[in-house]
Amino acid sequence: MKNSTMKTVFLSGIIAISTITFTGCDKWIETPPPNELVADSAIKTSDDLQRLLNSSYNEMANTFGGFSQMMSEMMSDNLSLPNNNDLREVYTHNVLFFNSTSGGHYGNLYRIIFRANFVQDNMDKVSLTEEEKNRFTGEIKFLRALSHFQAVRLYAHPFGYTPDNSHPGIAIVTTASTKSQARKTVKEAYDAILSDLNDAQQLLPAENGNYANRYAAKALLAHVYFQMGQYGNAAASATEVIESGKYQLSDTVNLFTPKASTEYIFAIISTSASDKRSGGYSDNYSPGNPTCQMDKAFYSTIADTSDLRQQLLTKVNAGAANEFIKTEAFNAPFFDVPLLHLTQMHLIRAESLAKTGNDLTKAIDDINAIINRAYTNDTRKLAVSSSATDIIAETRYQRRIELLFQGDRTNEIKRLGAIEGEQMFVRGHEWNCPGFMLQFPITEQTSIFEINPTGGCN
Repeated sequence: MKNSTMKTVFLSGIIAISTITFTGCDKWIETPPPNELVADSAIKTSDDLQRLLNSSYNEMANTFGGFSQMMSEMMSDNLSLPNNNDLREVYTHNVLFFNSTSGGHYGNLYRIIFRANFVQDNMDKVSLTEEEKNRFTGEIKFLRALSHFQAVRLYAHPFGYTPDNSHPGIAIVTTASTKSQARKTVKEAYDAILSDLNDAQQLLPAENGNYANRYAAKALLAHVYFQMGQYGNAAASATEVIESGKYQLSDTVNLFTPKASTEYIFAIISTSASDKRSGGYSDNYSPGNPTCQMDKAFYSTIADTSDLRQQLLTKVNAGAANEFIKTEAFNAPFFDVPLLHLTQMHLIRAESLAKTGNDLTKAIDDINAIINRAYTNDTRKLAVSSSATDIIAETRYQRRIELLFQGDRTNEIKRLGAIEGEQMFVRGHEWNCPGFMLQFPITEQTSIFEINPTGGCN
């Protein structure tokens, strides 16, 4: 690979990184002068390793603080045409290889991976207890899986696109190598992601502060299995999180407020306006005329005065030619960003149980917990006699509203098309057209790495 994250590493000593809240810090891993490598003198203690691992978390916080979710959301039918040229290409499903926003996002995902791998490759330089070694390894594998999973969903056709998933995926990078990497198949990519997460859930502790813990790995596993259509495994992983007793559904419909923190399984923490890791949301959704505005046609289909979530949506310039819909969910000067939360687990388990025909009562309870929080009356509440078909339909409806702007919808469109065989179109483009993938930067193209087809979906 040719982006700077895959080149020689330069560590300019151990520069102090602040706490796990991911507050401002210098970049740790930079492209050095040729052949310069200063690692041995920089890594002497477990604290040094932790600071290095924090640099991977730091990159993750900057990438997943709303920006990565926005890139995914822009391909879906939840948003309207943006006023940014690079994002217009994403919206119209025709991202060109010189699109710096798409290329930069790809590079950011692999910077997370590279920095985590660098810690892994240098762990033997430090004397660690077995507990420390397990924790470091578990966190590295979690960060790597999270980034690979986002990359394969955005830059490749989905799991199920071909019967054996032999279609081109992404590079799977498991060491801090500077060599060019070939694209693995989507099957190989998912195998690697599952391997990392299955290891992580065994190695990570149940409590780990603001770092990834055992239940974060289990929650991410539930997402991966769900995307693959392995609904039995998805339900089992979600159940382990739900029934752990560590998390409780919040009583607010805005999951980006402190009241919702009871259900955060893994979140990016912002501590002040000068440490705003939520800028990917607030900068793109909250200004008076935001880049990201809600699709008006979709808004009209969910208008319901009994739905409290409507209070988070505002119609601006109502009735005028320049009318638009914006969200009020991201108006705070700074806020925490939940990447994995309990609402997701209940939605995954409800549909997964209904798909497998197992424990429909529990599935009904899952979705009714979401409904009870969202509505001022019981009109949408599922009856105890509801069929699997009823549960699936209601869960998908609630999922789209609950996870609005969280980057979920594009993944759903691809899952429903590839796994469920449904006809899924966005702006006249079917889920399996070439433009439903983001484009790699042209610098990635080598004799062993072929970028995605150009030409979009037309």
